[in-house]
Amino acid sequence: MTGAALALLVAAVWGISPIFEKLSLVKTAPFTVMTIRFMFTTAIVVIISIATGHFRDIKNVDAVSLIWICLGGLVGGIIGLLLYFVVLKQNLASHVVPLVASFPLFTTLYAYIFLKEQISALRLAGIILVVIGIVLINWGRIVPGQEL
Repeated sequence: MTGAALALLVAAVWGISPIFEKLSLVKTAPFTVMTIRFMFTTAIVVIISIATGHFRDIKNVDAVSLIWICLGGLVGGIIGLLLYFVVLKQNLASHVVPLVASFPLFTTLYAYIFLKEQISALRLAGIILVVIGIVLINWGRIVPGQEL
C-alpha cells in the first residue's frame, strides 16, 4: 500500500471516530468519555506492546525524550482532547471536526517559530486554501441564514 493510500485509510478511520465520539457524548460527560477512552486505549496498547516486545524499549527512552512525550500527551492528549469533547458535545460534528482538523495550520506556524522550518509559497497557498475550505464548510455559522 502506498503512503498516500495508507494516509487516506488513516483519514477514513479517523473520520468515523468523531461519529462514535459524538454518540458517546449524548448521555455522558466529556471527562468521563475521555477517561474511559484512555483506560481502554491504554489496556489495548499495553497488551500489543507486550505481545510484540516493544514494551522492553521503554527503558531505553532518555529523560529529554520522556519530557517531550509527556508534554505532547498533556497538551494534545489531555487538554486538547478534553476541549474537543466539550465542543463536540455542544455542536454539530460536521462543524467541529473541520475546525479541529485545521491543526496543521497551527503546526506549520509553530514549526516556523520553534523549529525554524520554512514556509514555501506552495505551502502558503495550501494554507490559504485550507482556510477558505473551513470558511466555506462553516459559512452558515459565519453568515447566519446563508447556507452554501
